[in-house]
Amino acid sequence: MKICPNCQTSLPPEARFCHQCGALQLPSLERAAAPGWDWQAPLVPQAFSRFQERLGERVVCEQNEAQLPQYQERLYESNYRETVQRRLQQWEKSIAIPLDKSDQHRVLHELRHLSDDLLDFFFIMHCSDLNRVVLPELLLRYQQLPLEEINLGEMAMTFLDFEHEEERVYTDFVKMPVNKIRNAGKAFLFPEKAEKIWFICDQSLLGNAKKGFAMTEKALYWKSGLQPAQRVYYHKLFALTKEKEWLLINELYFNASPSLNTKMIWLLRRLARLLSAEL
Repeated sequence: MKICPNCQTSLPPEARFCHQCGALQLPSLERAAAPGWDWQAPLVPQAFSRFQERLGERVVCEQNEAQLPQYQERLYESNYRETVQRRLQQWEKSIAIPLDKSDQHRVLHELRHLSDDLLDFFFIMHCSDLNRVVLPELLLRYQQLPLEEINLGEMAMTFLDFEHEEERVYTDFVKMPVNKIRNAGKAFLFPEKAEKIWFICDQSLLGNAKKGFAMTEKALYWKSGLQPAQRVYYHKLFALTKEKEWLLINELYFNASPSLNTKMIWLLRRLARLLSAEL
């Protein structure tokens, strides 16, 4: 049996859709990484190959796919490849072989997290001239902090960096016009009674807050274009991809702006990791 990441319903292993909520059932990312891995062979070369694959995935998803060769070249020109190799050697030494199947999945999941941490540093510190979106160094401080030491609302504002965006964003709801709060509440923002709202981003053409997105301590709420209102809880994130210039978050259409979409990918990945989601 497997569990639907969206509603926690038990499903048969072959299920492609949840019979309870209808969510598409994608393989969890750490389990998808298992085929082709040889635990009897040296691990570092395999891990570096996975790191390179992850670099390609993230350039396609977050940056400019046509520039992937430049990112690959920068990995060697900057000597960052040696740093990656040293970290992977440390990772290999921390593993006690043999592992049972559940430990194998856990170790590969840890490898993915390590790869993402290394790539975050690589993109920010070595590829600022290649990136299409400015990614401040301040984001790296959240790599090592435990959840209990992080103000998630402040982290969200740091990642999205609205000061460099044109969107109308409200964090002080006393000063936000009442009619806009009411419109957002009717159109897409449906939090629980005690759920703390971090911000509301008004993306409506008329400035009436009937379209846009908002984030709370529990979930991302949004309404894009002619699409219905959507909500995804951070701890239930299981799929995050880019299609052309928009995102698919748990297979749901989301589109803020090209730069905000990239920043949102980084933010949701970090929130999912902190809150132990599958992503």
